[in-house]
Amino acid sequence: MNIRNIDLNLLHVFVTVYDCKSITLAAKQLHLSQPAVSNAITRLNSTLNMTLFVKNSRFIAPTRQADALYVDVKCCLQKIAFTLSQQSHFDPATSERTFRIATSNYGEIALFTKLVSHLERYAPRIKIIREFFEIDNFSQYLQNGQLDLGLFFDRPVEKGIHKEFLFSDSLVLITGPQQPPLPDNLTTNDIIKFDFISFKNECNNFDFLFSVFNNHPDYHAPRFTVATMWSVFFIVSTTTLVAVSPLLYAKTLEKHLPIKVHTLTDVSPMKLNLYWRDIETQDPGHKWLRELIKNTFINNS
Repeated sequence: MNIRNIDLNLLHVFVTVYDCKSITLAAKQLHLSQPAVSNAITRLNSTLNMTLFVKNSRFIAPTRQADALYVDVKCCLQKIAFTLSQQSHFDPATSERTFRIATSNYGEIALFTKLVSHLERYAPRIKIIREFFEIDNFSQYLQNGQLDLGLFFDRPVEKGIHKEFLFSDSLVLITGPQQPPLPDNLTTNDIIKFDFISFKNECNNFDFLFSVFNNHPDYHAPRFTVATMWSVFFIVSTTTLVAVSPLLYAKTLEKHLPIKVHTLTDVSPMKLNLYWRDIETQDPGHKWLRELIKNTFINNS
């Protein structure tokens, strides 16, 4: 039999009548009239080419064919109802959903340290996977559903991608003990001739950290570029090289390395944004995670 020929509403009536063993009681439970329930059973009998119930005194009795159908039909209807309810209701305490997030190392440090501890306590079955994609193509992966969220400093977005500001961080200069003492507050002109070390990888495209220098006639691009920001800090702490860094990194590693942090008074802050597909905006699980991430950054401020 072709499933397209069956009205699922008739199956719901069948299960209710089977449970109640009465057209009258089933009609009350379904908020339908008795003739409507009787007509539904008649239609289902005709569609399935079988007799599902027979009259027995004041009640009706299921046939052997009805007995054979009942358990599987009820189970399938319950699964459908559960699946549909999950689309309108989300319980983080019981959900086993997996979310995929692309972010830079900055986003991982700023977010995951607090996010993971919260999930362990309040959403123990939810899985978070940090994905690695080329940053210039991350909106493509959002569009095709390979990513749930992107967490990056300001990036251009394509149609269908939502962008929301989360957090702002300052850029600072870091120096090591081999560098002659410098004031706590500096300007671009003060540091333009220094020898910088930079870093870059697939999710940490921080070339724009130096964009403020590019038009300055005395600026020369860094001679050294490494893969991670952590290497930058260790190199600065043992050489005369300097680096530009987000303040969050600098304050974290200042506790462990002999570095000094200098404020750059004429450099605009970086804006960290959350990106997702517009069609995910009303998804309850997606919305819950976005709110959790936003609250995490509010508490970081």
